[in-house]
Amino acid sequence: MRLLLLLAASLTWAQNAPHIRDWHPPAGENKTAPKRSCRDVHQMTGYDLTVLTAEGGSFCRVTLLVQPEIRIEVSLPAEWNNRLYMFGNGGYAGESLEAPNRVANRNTALGHGFVVAQTNTGHDAVKEPLATFTVNPQKLADYAFRSLHVTAESAKRVAEFYYGKRPARSYYNGCSTGGRQALILAQRYPEDFDGIVAGAPALNNVSNRLRAIATYQAVAKNPLPIAKLKILADRVYSKCDAVDGAKDGLIDDPRKCDFKPRRDLPACSGDAGADCFTGGELATMRPSMAT
Repeated sequence: MRLLLLLAASLTWAQNAPHIRDWHPPAGENKTAPKRSCRDVHQMTGYDLTVLTAEGGSFCRVTLLVQPEIRIEVSLPAEWNNRLYMFGNGGYAGESLEAPNRVANRNTALGHGFVVAQTNTGHDAVKEPLATFTVNPQKLADYAFRSLHVTAESAKRVAEFYYGKRPARSYYNGCSTGGRQALILAQRYPEDFDGIVAGAPALNNVSNRLRAIATYQAVAKNPLPIAKLKILADRVYSKCDAVDGAKDGLIDDPRKCDFKPRRDLPACSGDAGADCFTGGELATMRPSMAT
C-alpha cells in the first residue's frame, strides 16, 4: 500500500529532528575550549569563503557565504566534545537558517557539546520557491550535492581555526530530502563523515512528482470529506495495526498492509452518505493505494 502524501508539505518542519537527544558521551571524556575569540573568525574570509557574522555569547555563532548563494551556519560551544554534527534539509530546501525548527535542532546538539553545521543549500526558498531555482545550473548542482560537501568542509575549517584542531568524529543526520543528502554524501564524499543517518530518502523524484500530480488531480475532481478520513484511518488501522504482532496504534511497515479501498471500505449504494464512499471518492484513492 502507498499512503496518501497530501500532508507532506506541512510536515517539512518535523523532518531532520536531531537523533542525538539521548547522546551519552564516553565517561571521562575531555572537552576542548576555544583558542581564539569568536570575532577572530572574521579573519577566515578569503577568495573561497566569506564570514558574514561571528557573534559570541553562550556559544559562537558563525554565518558564512560561499559563492554564489550557499549560506552556512556553524555554531561552536564553549566546551566542545570534539565532534561535528550536521543536519539536513526538507523539501526543496532553501530554508532560513533561523527557522524555529532548525534553531531547535541546533540548540539540542549544542547542548551536548557538538559543533553544529547547517546550510540553505544555495538558494532562498522565499525568493525562489519550490524548484524554481533549478533553472540556474549552479544552484541545481549546489542543491544536489556541492553545498553538502562545502558545508562539511567549511565547518571543519572553522572548528580548527577556533579550537586549534579539527573534529575527531563527524556525524550527519537527514530525513526525506535530508535522507537523499545523506546518500549523496556517502556516495560522493565518503570521507566527510564517520557516521550517517539516512532517514526516508526522497529518491526517484520523477515518479514522485508524477504520482503527486495524479493525486492532486484526483482530489480536485472528487475531494474526500474530512469526516470520511476518520473512517478511512479506522479501517486501515483495523486491518493493518496488528500485522507486526502488536496492536499499538502503529503500522511499522506500510508495505505489509494489504489494504484496498474498493474492497475494504464501505461503498455507497446510491447517493453520497456520511458513512460510505462514492465511486468517485474511491477513485480518488487510486493514485496512492492499490485498488
